[in-house]
Amino acid sequence: MFDGAQPESPAARFRLPAPPPEEGATLELEAEEREHARSLRVRAGDACAGLDGAGGVWPLEVVALERRALRVRVTGTGSRTPGPGEAGARLPWVELAVSWPRRNRAETMLGALTQLGAAAITPLQARRRGPESVPREPQDRWQRLAWEALKQSGRAWLPAIGGGRSVEELLEERPGATLAVLDPGAGLPCDTWLHSLVPGSEGAVGTRERPIVLCVGPEGGWAPEEWELFLTRGASPVWLGPHVLRIETAAAAAMAVAGTVLGSPPR
Repeated sequence: MFDGAQPESPAARFRLPAPPPEEGATLELEAEEREHARSLRVRAGDACAGLDGAGGVWPLEVVALERRALRVRVTGTGSRTPGPGEAGARLPWVELAVSWPRRNRAETMLGALTQLGAAAITPLQARRRGPESVPREPQDRWQRLAWEALKQSGRAWLPAIGGGRSVEELLEERPGATLAVLDPGAGLPCDTWLHSLVPGSEGAVGTRERPIVLCVGPEGGWAPEEWELFLTRGASPVWLGPHVLRIETAAAAAMAVAGTVLGSPPR
């Protein structure tokens, strides 16, 4: 299902160009979409769906799958799936602020967090992270990886992927955030903390303006000054289990717990 908004999950989903197409339009999609269709053994006449990454979903029919072209026809009026934190959405706005791991690990993590429903992903330039720098601007490849995961998972919204930020900058830019910091030595389980939140009520947490932010530090731990910044802002230290997890494991596990506790079941 597309975030719970569609009655059936189509066999294939494709990225559509902007502006959104009108009913009856025939489109020739990019080469990567053709390869995606081939991998799923899509054939002419198959029903599928198109996504714009901003909640728009359109019913499609494959017109032709050729060596150099994939053509689809829009067969109905598009619909809009509520975004994270909006009324009717399956999940509130949950952001993962993550001390960025090495490239191959970060790319795997991006795909997992997109599938699990993260509304936003922010790379952190933590003081004790590795020698690789964190890009100040989001990378094009990150967006491509998120698109691939989006189409596979049935989501209709791309996560907002930010550029690298220090802990200080993160806190300055999220004045309305409710924060949890993962810490294997904390006494409060992550799911217990999440159960204490009440997304969806008037003025409650879990919207773009008042995000729930789960902060994942480097494997060497947060620096004392970073801990002081978090605690000054009222962040809650929470734990996911008895062991020290790799960054990408902790991020995915935290989002999975948040989705289970805060998400609404299929309708």
